[in-house]
Amino acid sequence: MDPLCGWCYGFSNVMLQFKEKYKDTYDFQVIPGGMITGARVAPVSEMANYILGAYKRVEEMTGVTFGEPYLDLLRTGTEISNSEPPCRAMHTFREMHPEKIMDFTHELQLAIFRDGKSWNDENTYRELAASFGLNSDEFVAAMNTEESKYGTQQDFQWVQGAGVSGFPCLVIQMEGKYYMLARGYSTLEAIEEVLQNVNNSVKP
Repeated sequence: MDPLCGWCYGFSNVMLQFKEKYKDTYDFQVIPGGMITGARVAPVSEMANYILGAYKRVEEMTGVTFGEPYLDLLRTGTEISNSEPPCRAMHTFREMHPEKIMDFTHELQLAIFRDGKSWNDENTYRELAASFGLNSDEFVAAMNTEESKYGTQQDFQWVQGAGVSGFPCLVIQMEGKYYMLARGYSTLEAIEEVLQNVNNSVKP
């Protein structure tokens, strides 16, 4: 997933339900994809009109709500679209508390898409860290280490190497192989149907 991806935000509640239902059966991992990095980094104004025209469809299909503070951020247009900082926050938190990474990711999505927090402002990550009982200064310091920057790039390379071309994307690893459970938004029922087919295909 990518923390700046509106469809990933829409998919988040499904993933939380999926994890809650299958947490004793599968190990869950969240890998940030780096959707907007490098040459794609630009003022949000370049995509604002598209997003402002498309977000209602995400709301209608998924049930999430995009907050007015986020929509105002788009209308203002000065924020820089750059996935690297929030992805680095995800990577840093995952290294500290891998068992809570889905919850952290969801709270990060709410901070951006509901509350309109800046993903380029370190205070956003200070508040998130504090809400999970972490020392805010220590978390931001960890985010800014070369180790975290390198690890985040490794996440991006894994996603690219896996052939993931869009977000959200849900895969399962079984018997050393990866199987696609969802490409783009999907319902819990649809995921479970694909999962059942995968389970049937890999059984000896």
